[in-house]
Amino acid sequence: MNRTGIPAKKAREIALRALVRVEQDDAYLNLVLPSLASGACPEERALAVQLAKGTVQRLNTLDWALGQFLNRSINTLTPWVRNLLRLGAYQILYLDRIPDYAAVDQSVSLARRFGHRGVAGLVNAVLRRLNQNAAYLSWPDIKKRPLEYLSLKYSYPEWLVSRAINRFGLQEAENWCRANNKMPPTAIRPNSLRTDRAGLIEKMCLEGFEVTPSPLVPGMLRLNTAGSPVAADAFKKGLFTVQGESSALVAPMLNVRPGETVVDLCSAPGGKTTHLAETMKDRGLIYAVDINKNRMQLVKKTARRLGLTSIKSVLADGRDLDRNKLIPPDAVLVDAPCSGLGVIRRLPEIKWRRSEKELQGRQNLQLELLNSAAFLLKAGGHLLYSVCSNEPEETVQVFELFNRLHPEFSAKPLYSLLPEGLQENQADQPAVSLLPHDHDLDGFFIALWEKKN
Repeated sequence: MNRTGIPAKKAREIALRALVRVEQDDAYLNLVLPSLASGACPEERALAVQLAKGTVQRLNTLDWALGQFLNRSINTLTPWVRNLLRLGAYQILYLDRIPDYAAVDQSVSLARRFGHRGVAGLVNAVLRRLNQNAAYLSWPDIKKRPLEYLSLKYSYPEWLVSRAINRFGLQEAENWCRANNKMPPTAIRPNSLRTDRAGLIEKMCLEGFEVTPSPLVPGMLRLNTAGSPVAADAFKKGLFTVQGESSALVAPMLNVRPGETVVDLCSAPGGKTTHLAETMKDRGLIYAVDINKNRMQLVKKTARRLGLTSIKSVLADGRDLDRNKLIPPDAVLVDAPCSGLGVIRRLPEIKWRRSEKELQGRQNLQLELLNSAAFLLKAGGHLLYSVCSNEPEETVQVFELFNRLHPEFSAKPLYSLLPEGLQENQADQPAVSLLPHDHDLDGFFIALWEKKN
């Protein structure tokens, strides 16, 4: 253990293995860490998550800092050595809870296990020099090179920072960068058909979990302990769903009622689908549509766990549904595939994997899905569009293009459906935009239309 009492040695190894998987397999930390940390104690798991996520989050900054003490490009090193150096540098530069000497010594120890003697010597030399000079790193001047400064100081690709500056201005762009580096809380949604918020708080506390009501989204709870909520007995009994707070705002805005028919065109993994079913008191019919067979299994599994019977799975491309095989829906949800740039707080890998060129292609897909939804929906019905992004191509541009293409639809304001604490700056907007630096939530865009009679 280190001097904080945390068994950090195993946590570092878990984090290193996860980082290599992320790099080599294009995996996501939230998917690879649970299996890698399965035998670890809660403290080890929590530290492994912090180390791995922090290293991915600060990737370009770590490479820049390490590059000042390497005599070769970091990209010429093996994935194991490269990520071991990054992991050590993250602890030195960003993790005060770990003593610097421990970060260096444990990194060298891991280097001996995952490399030869020369690797251990390299890791030792580079990290010691970084530690000695960390306070003297030469950051770009924010006045002379604001783009480069924000990119390195807050760890973002320059193209993404450039867009933020153009959209928000320099100061607000810096706030956006800072907010997206915060670790978001884990939130859970009580299954209203099996429990209520007070009952779930009591059950979770009996299992050793500390949960408190969300200060932003009514009905949601925040987990304040390090344990995994999916390990709770209450989860296995279908008493709640793990869901982001912004995401939990979407389904209620469709205002579906028991007995209605709803189509969810992009259902997997099922968070919003099951939320719709709970809102409808599991009475009516929800067509859960998804093109991916494996992901559709997640929807079915979640519905079974929650005890929901109103969900009918449809394996199909949402852009090409056979209208004649469906009961005409009263409402359609298009929670469209998107860049995911609104959830960087949760999935820091996203900012390194996306490119500006992709955004236009995603817009085309989003519009195709909305066109399909418009065709399916019966007169008087409602169409809800949501994406976990704030990029204009996926949000306001899609909204405006749909309005031009479909004069038979009228946009409906959503301001009054937001919790009071989230209504600021939304009153004059035709759609809802949630921003991490304004609302302390994941970035989301939500729009609602009604099909005219």
